[in-house]
Amino acid sequence: MSPTATLDPDLQRALSDPGFTPGRRHFAALMDQLEAAGEPAELAERALRRAGAAALPAALDRAAGAAPSLRAPLTRLVGKLMAAAPLDPEVAERALGHLLACLRDDDRRTRRMAAVALGKLPAADAGRPLAAEALAEAARGEPSPDVRRALIDALGKVGGSAAIEALAELGGDLSELAGVRARAELLARRTLSRGELSEIAGDRAPERPVRVAVRCRRGLEAIVAEELAALDEGSAGGGLAPELRSDPCGGTRVEVTLRGRLDALFGARTMLSFAFPLPLRKLDEGQDLAAAVAERLLSRESREILRRFTVGAIRYRIDWAGGGKRRAAVFRVAAAVEAEAPELVNDPTQSTWDVVVYEGAGRVRVELAPRLPDPRFAYRRGDVPAASHPTIAAALARIAGVRGDDVVWDPFVGSGLELCERAQLGPYRRLVGSDRDPRALQIARENLDAAGARGAELLQRDACGAPPPGDAPTLILTNPPLGRRVERTGDLDAMLDRFVEGAARALAPGGRLVWISPFPERTEAVARRSGLRPEAQQRVDMGGFDAQIQSFHKAALRPQVIHDRRDGRRGDRLDRPAAGRGGRGPQQAELRGEQHRPPRQEERHDHRDHDPDPPRAVGRRVGGEIAVVGPPDGRRRRRGG
Repeated sequence: MSPTATLDPDLQRALSDPGFTPGRRHFAALMDQLEAAGEPAELAERALRRAGAAALPAALDRAAGAAPSLRAPLTRLVGKLMAAAPLDPEVAERALGHLLACLRDDDRRTRRMAAVALGKLPAADAGRPLAAEALAEAARGEPSPDVRRALIDALGKVGGSAAIEALAELGGDLSELAGVRARAELLARRTLSRGELSEIAGDRAPERPVRVAVRCRRGLEAIVAEELAALDEGSAGGGLAPELRSDPCGGTRVEVTLRGRLDALFGARTMLSFAFPLPLRKLDEGQDLAAAVAERLLSRESREILRRFTVGAIRYRIDWAGGGKRRAAVFRVAAAVEAEAPELVNDPTQSTWDVVVYEGAGRVRVELAPRLPDPRFAYRRGDVPAASHPTIAAALARIAGVRGDDVVWDPFVGSGLELCERAQLGPYRRLVGSDRDPRALQIARENLDAAGARGAELLQRDACGAPPPGDAPTLILTNPPLGRRVERTGDLDAMLDRFVEGAARALAPGGRLVWISPFPERTEAVARRSGLRPEAQQRVDMGGFDAQIQSFHKAALRPQVIHDRRDGRRGDRLDRPAAGRGGRGPQQAELRGEQHRPPRQEERHDHRDHDPDPPRAVGRRVGGEIAVVGPPDGRRRRRGG
């Protein structure tokens, strides 16, 4: 192995930055590093992959005359860069030719890297049949067991009829790799149905009433139940009758009885997902989990649901609620299901159903979650860092309630989701959002217009400064930046204190503050001192950390009979907030830190549940009573503690 070239110090420092994207002038030096072992090679490859398709021609040029010690990592890099879209057709054809040629390379590692890369060709790549033929030919004469294994695995991933035929021909020669070949055949067969239609029929109702599990962010279960109960009004098919359920196997969820259309469940804006739970299956110690999952998936209840709500091919993927991929277990499930019901196709890349598996207390719970397009938040035209999750925004708006004369202000408007969700619920007099970031205001404008929030006003100003000009807000509805993935300074709590004090002054008499606090005890104390009365408070999962939804109410001006000491007559006056800290005035403060925004994968439901006890009400005991969120009309129901 030739000695690895020393990197320029500036380039060496840049490699430690995960956001560094190299330019063409860096490609040669970084490709030299691929020959090194350990971290230098890994950092160089990651940087080249960030460059994407631009680095592919340079990698092909360099691989043509490279020594075997560099040719193998360069072949691996070519395969990675081919996944960068879009590619110039000529460059893509050249890259495919390079990989096919490498299947005959003298170097074992290079052949293996080429096989792995060919197994990851995009589904729409026109070279897949050619790749299948080359992989099959290479597998017949390959002397190295690990390379043969890679070739067979790649054949399964390429798929199609050519790959299936090639794998069948290889059966007699590769008996020692029978398990690998069986898995490859299963993978290859699932590609045959990919040209067929496969979608969920959301406009269909079940043939008979069926249970549905509705899941949400932890802490919002009672709000989801109320939304689902509201859908019952005028329902021709009968009520959903939502119930809060919790057990060690299935966690906490809301269950309903579905009689009408499946897509009617999207009327609950605070839910994350819904699924059809299959009957629990007891799992004895030492019993194969995969066999139990396959048995549930092949049950009468499962097939009835899958056939009723699927148009075309039935494709599914397995999702383990406890985390992990468990590839061996997935293969055993898929093989057992295919043997009895070949119409059920395990296809994780183009599935229309998620088969979600829960385990606990010696039981297995399988839920069938349809991948139905969600129409609820189609107004989202853009986003900003640390923006609210739309279901959280919907929960805040519902807790705040609807009043036709509301003047609504969001001082941390961000991408505007809270105002969008408030506009979805009902009439208002005025919507105002403010933010320091002009880019956020531009995105909020696009979202509000798409949501039909006509007349919404957006202002550039600090949240702790003066309120918007004009009528005092009757509702301050906001989700301030809270999170963990950005800077959280030591004075964040003091800044939020000043915000609460300013909000109390800005609110009109009888107004409400509904927001999310990372320091609930502290902000509640500040709110009380500022003349705000707590109404509902609930811990909620923000996607990796907990915060608290808080709803406060400002006392209304009310007539009070008093004795006028000057003339001895009785008369009326209006109670007003005490002077001093209640006076209005701008507070200049900078609120640092942003709310953690879940990654795209998390926008689907996180099936893990760390709070097995179902909440009886959205709220905790406040002043001897439990505040329960009522219907979206701004009223509250109370029940004794």
